[in-house]
Order: sequence, then C-alpha cells, then structure tokens
Amino acid sequence: MSKYHVVSFYQIEKILDHERLSRDVTRYASKHSLLGTFFSTPQGINTTMSGEKEALEGLIEMLESKFNLSLFNPKWSISEDKPFKRLRVRLKPRLLPLEGEFDPVLQRGKHLEAAEWNKVISDPNTLVIDVRNDYETDIGTFKNSIVPNMKDFTEFPEFIDKEIVKDKKKKIAMFCTGGIRCEKASVYLKKHGFKNVYQLKGGILNYLKNIDKKDSLWKGECYVFDNRVSVKHKLKQGTYSICSGCRVPISPANKRSYKYEEGVSCPNCHDKLTNAQKSRFRMRQKQIILAKKSGTKHIFQKEYN
Repeated sequence: MSKYHVVSFYQIEKILDHERLSRDVTRYASKHSLLGTFFSTPQGINTTMSGEKEALEGLIEMLESKFNLSLFNPKWSISEDKPFKRLRVRLKPRLLPLEGEFDPVLQRGKHLEAAEWNKVISDPNTLVIDVRNDYETDIGTFKNSIVPNMKDFTEFPEFIDKEIVKDKKKKIAMFCTGGIRCEKASVYLKKHGFKNVYQLKGGILNYLKNIDKKDSLWKGECYVFDNRVSVKHKLKQGTYSICSGCRVPISPANKRSYKYEEGVSCPNCHDKLTNAQKSRFRMRQKQIILAKKSGTKHIFQKEYN
C-alpha cells in the first residue's frame, strides 16, 4: 500500500509580494504533483500539503532561499490514504480574520515547548484555552482546558469579553491544531492588555509527535483538515471519519448507533434530516459504492481543503 507524506507549516513574517509568492508556489506544486492548500498573505503563509517527501522538502527550500522565509517548525506525518485530491493556492489580504488592526509580526505570545507546556497547564492558576472550533474540541482536548464551543474563530473576541476574567495579569495558555490560530489569538489578547500570554509551540500536532504518550496530558484525538480526519500520538491516523449527512467527525461508537447509516446520517443529524434528504443521500451512497466497485471516480467524491 502506498503511503503519502504530509507536511504542515506556517510563518508569520512581512511578505512584500505575496502574489508573486503564490504564483511561484503554484508553479512548483503543479510541476511536482503536490496537493493540499496554501495560503499566502502580506503577513505570512500557512499550508498543509502532501506528495513525495523530496518534492515537499524542495518547496520548503524554495520558500527559504527565494523569499527569505525561516519556516516555523514544519510538522511531518504519514497518511495511508490520499490526504488531498487537488491543489489550492489562495491569496488572502491578511492572516488574521479578526476585526481591528493587529500585527502578528510585532505582538505574539510566548511559545512553549511540549515539556514546558505540561508544567504550565498543570498549574491550577493558569487558564488553559482551546481556541479551536466546537467540532474539533468534541473529539479531543487537553486536560482541564476551557472549551469556548465556538462555531468559528471569529467568535473568539466575544468569548474573551464574556468569559475570561478581567485580571490582565492572569496567566493564559492557548493551543490549537498547528499553532496558527494561537498566533492570532495571542495578538488579540496582547492588544487588549493581557500580560502573560503563552501558546503551545507548533500546536497539538507538534505536541503529539514529540511527547511520549505516558507523559501526555492530551485526551482523545486531534481533528485535521484533510482526508485523515483525525490523528493520534506520533501522528498515527485516527479512528474518526466524516458523516456524509452533516459533515461532522464521527467516532466508532457513533457508528454503532441505530441512527448511523453509512453515507446518510449519524446521531448528530439523524433526527434533523428530512426523509427526502435521507432518500437522496441513499441514492448518492449507492452511486459511490458502484463507482468504487468499478474503480472509477464518482461525482459525489468528498474531500477536505
């Protein structure tokens, strides 16, 4: 069975010509059959891509040599299934999707390595905040962390204003999948006067890759934005899949429910879907099964960006 190399990295740094950078990445990735998503902004880059390891290393070398980027902690992993089915290189006007003027190059929280992270979040006086979306936090998070239950990261300022103590000297430690959302969140907190802001270096992925399971304070699995759906310690592929009815992660336990029907529904959406929707999804699933048997692609092929 073929295995696929996957690399995730980001860099917060002023980029003078992010349009040129995106064009060069598109040409290189297309030439070397790399797949995945790459974001280019004036404030930095963020990507997860898959392909031959030598070609991925070449992409990193190009970004470092041609654009003088010192890439932040690339995280490597292996996927048994094809993580992406196409290439998307996207331009964005800024790295931060929050209202207001924030410069992530100048204002950021202190990065913590995995071992130091364990010590900080074990302190009962530390507020540990999971800044990911609700469908991600549902399948795993750190012990004793605060889960905002956000539908979208843009809800983060409202959560801080309503739920977090006004003591601006309180120690706050944040984490997310790869670190990029914590960069944004820490900028917001620093901008609003919080003094002791920390973040997990390289995010959950870096933690799971480098910390031994016996020393880990992580509970569950980590949602990833590709066809693996979730990963475990040492970044081994997880046990979750995606419901075709509502597009949320579903566990093996979910699949034992009478409300689960492959390609149709899960406990989250079974009672919300109409009979007409379920009938349409069953027809779609039948076409998928027939296509798989014949070894052809089908028009309902799903993928993650």
